Amino acid sequence: MSDRLVPAPKLVWQNDYYAVLVDAQLGIVWNVRSSKPFASLDELDTRMGAVVDYMDGLDRPRYSLLLDIRAGPGRNDPEFEAAIARLRLRWFQGFRRIGVLVQTVVGAMQAQRYARQDGIRRMITSDEAALLRYLTQP
Repeated sequence: MSDRLVPAPKLVWQNDYYAVLVDAQLGIVWNVRSSKPFASLDELDTRMGAVVDYMDGLDRPRYSLLLDIRAGPGRNDPEFEAAIARLRLRWFQGFRRIGVLVQTVVGAMQAQRYARQDGIRRMITSDEAALLRYLTQP
């Protein structure tokens, strides 16, 4: 591993809701959520589905995934929860490590609940430096 933990990711894909960036040297794929709320559940399915479709083309075992949801609007209504549950497993499977960067305690609690439901281990924190150290471990 390089001593460099200052990320230099390259933007490889984006829509109004997510950006996908890759740092090949660190071996990290970023998924960064924008602050734009989904107008409908159909839009959520379509736009999140597009991110997952793009991620399917990556060599997942080569990378760790950093999901940065700090800017994302909070939402936990049952319809939203069901919609994202349909995509989460496909989104997260196959990466070396997974980390979720949150802004609030409520966001961390929601991400922890998702991790338990999915059965996929991930680090959830608001400390970006600690998350980068975790994601770059061999």
